[in-house]
This record gives sequence, C-alpha cells and structure tokens, in this order.
Amino acid sequence: MPRPGHVFDYDLIVIGSGAGGGVAAHIAARAGKKVAIIEDDAIGGECPNFGCVPTKALLQAAEHYKNAAKAKRFGIKLSTLNFNYQTIKKWKDEAVRRTGATEGDRAYAAEGIAVIKSHAHFIGTNEISTGKRRLSAPRFLIATGTKNFIPPIEGLAEAGYLTYRDAIDLTKPLKSVFVIGGGAIGCEFAELFASFGAKVTLAEFGQHLLPKEDPEVGELISAVFEHNLGMDVRVKTEVISVHKKAGKKVVHFKQDNTLHTVRVDEIMVATGKVANTDLGLENAGVKYNKRSIAVNDFMQTSAKHIFAAGDVAGPYMFTHMASYQSRIAAHNMFAPKNNWVKADYHAVPRCVFVTPEAASVGLTEEEIKAKGWKYSVGTAPVSVIGRANTTDEDVGFVKVMASEPGGVLLGASIVSPRAGETIHELTLAIQNRLTAQSVVDTIHAFPTWSEAVRIACAKVV
Repeated sequence: MPRPGHVFDYDLIVIGSGAGGGVAAHIAARAGKKVAIIEDDAIGGECPNFGCVPTKALLQAAEHYKNAAKAKRFGIKLSTLNFNYQTIKKWKDEAVRRTGATEGDRAYAAEGIAVIKSHAHFIGTNEISTGKRRLSAPRFLIATGTKNFIPPIEGLAEAGYLTYRDAIDLTKPLKSVFVIGGGAIGCEFAELFASFGAKVTLAEFGQHLLPKEDPEVGELISAVFEHNLGMDVRVKTEVISVHKKAGKKVVHFKQDNTLHTVRVDEIMVATGKVANTDLGLENAGVKYNKRSIAVNDFMQTSAKHIFAAGDVAGPYMFTHMASYQSRIAAHNMFAPKNNWVKADYHAVPRCVFVTPEAASVGLTEEEIKAKGWKYSVGTAPVSVIGRANTTDEDVGFVKVMASEPGGVLLGASIVSPRAGETIHELTLAIQNRLTAQSVVDTIHAFPTWSEAVRIACAKVV
C-alpha cells in the first residue's frame, strides 16, 4: 500500500489500448485526470488491427464477388469474373488504415494521455514495472484482451496452423483448409475461404455450428454452407491428430465414434480464446483464471482500486461490450460509490457476418428453459416478406421468445440479409423490457427485412 502523502505518477494507469481501455482513458483525460496507457501490442487493440475490421473488410470483398457471380439473374452481363487476392488484401489494409488505429498514439497524445509501449507487470498493489521503469497510480484498469486457445491436438504444432491473425494477411487464396471450431470466427473465415474457391472442411465439437446460439441458427448456417459454398460441415466432431505427408496436412478426426481422415493444404484453429493475464496479478491481489479476470457488476476486481473491462473480463468478447464496460469502469473509478453504475447484460446483441448474417440478443431458448420460465415462441420465415421477393434472397427467419403471461420479449434470433442491423429493434425492445405487442403495433416500412420482426412478434401476442 502507498505511504501516507505518497505522490502517484498518474491518476489512472490503463493496461491495454483497445476499446476496453481506450474509452475509459479518454473519459478520464477529458475529466482532467492524468492518464497513462500501456500497450505491448498494436495501438488500438485487436478489433481494428486484427479482428472485426480486417475480417469484415475481407468478407465484404467476398460478398461483392458472390453478388457479381449472381448478376446474370438480374439481367447484368459480365464478360469475365475473376479476382486478385493481393488487391483484396490491399483493400483490407486500407480499411484498417482508415480506422486511425495505426496513428492511435497521436490521438491519445492530443488529449494528454501518455502512451507507453511496453509490457506491464504488477510489482505491488499500486505499482507496475514497464521495462526499466516503475509507475504508480491509485487506480488501474486492465483491458489486455485475450489470445488464441490452441487445443492440445497431437501433431498440430509440428504440422503448423493458421490463426485469424495469420489468415487476414494471406496474399493468395487457399486451395483446401480444415477449420477447427464452428463459432463466429471459424464460420466467418470458413465462408471467406470458400467464397474464393477453397475446399473447406469445418469441424465443430458441439451439437451445431455457433453452439452458444439457438440450434436453428447454426443448423441453417450449416445448410447454407453446404448447399451454396460446397463446404463439408462436421458437427459433434473431435480432431484427434495431425501430421504432414507429401506437402499436405493430414487431419484425423472422430464423428459419431467413426474415424475420418482428410488431406488439406492448411489448417485454421478457431477454438476460442483465453485471457491475457501474464501481468503479475498475484502481486496486486487480483483473482483470475485462464478464462478471465474476476470482476463484479461494477467492473471492479478483487483488488478494489483495480478494474477490468473487455475480453479479459468477459462474459462476452465483443468490441461493443468492451466499450460499454470501459464506460462503466471510467465512471465508477472516479464517482462517489453511492452513484456507481452496474453492468447489465440482458440485452447484448451478437452478430456473425456470414451470408445470410446471423444475429441474436437476450436469452436463447435453452437458457429460458433452464430458468424454468413459461414462454412462447414466434417464428417468421423471411421468404414471406416483400424484400425477399425483390432481392431474390429468401433464406432465413426471425425467432422471438416472450414471457407468459405478459408477452415481454426475452430473446431473439435472426438469420437474414442484414440481420446485424435488424437485430437492434429487438435489442431496444429487450433492453427496455417491452412486449411483443409493442413491436406489432409499430409501423414497419415496406419492403424491409424488419417486417419479418413484426410478423414473428405477432405470433406471440
């Protein structure tokens, strides 16, 4: 503990410059606090540099390519259709550059925030080391994010593999790839690879793709992957071992107690993430495990003056969640305790940018059942609405769940073009505990994808 009258170097030290740390740093600096950010990776964190932005930029290129292939359906004639993957990568690099992340230290400096490019390690409750320097503060925010979890598969390390960080910087398309993990990252990259001609095998250990969502979501995405992109989708599948042979990577996996083998050019691992906690947290009295740092509803760790936000804190690993938690942490660190704000996760939107997009909010049906609540379900296929007709895209659905009695919306899932946009009407409704009837009574423009939301809600009133 600091000595009485001790002068700290900073009012707040933030470890990590992504959304979980950067938002709070800006808020504190604008409130007149002396702030330092410590970052041992790219300024701006994962999302603009390695995650959301580059991935979605690549998927946008894939969407244009697939739409061009379908142009004849709409009377558009193209003499040739091809792509240049190096140019696609340049587009991705441009999208990353335009976020400003590469010049993020200038934005921090403009607000008087010190940026220290080093690894941080706690050497006491109020002191850290950064290389040869020691810095102190009365408050800390840990926003160090996560790293890839690499499963202990026999021969995987020796054979070699890609992670999402490697995959965004490929300069030529893959010919064949085995993707391990059918969550959001695995599904998005599987679509990207297949869109540009790769033969893709996608393996998920769970019962269906996107295992944290309602089964209907993953099952429809699986069907689309197989039918439209020619993927080999394997669920309830465990990868047993990998080895190299004649320039190929041979993957041995088990499905339904039957052993299978496939030869591919490359393997991608997308099996989840673990928290970056190599920070000397024991020296500061901060409790953690391999998944996350433990925080309470106020984003406070077991050490009361140290807060955590973003992927390292969980429970969700989204940029919008990191920003939300960072705002809460910034408020609570400097506000009187009787004015602290609690985090509320009952209406967190979750999006997967495949084709068609998948988006969910609130509770899944399985989670509602586990609570023992009475509920009703309303489902509407997007094929019944006018927008599906005019775009010739009729695959997808909207599913909503509402309490009984009362009809208060509890959760929703959408598989549809632009589902990531459409989900926010239901997010607002669930956030404010509105009823399905309130959505039904709202006029929805024709022809829009959102009409399917009104139709689904009409089935639970």
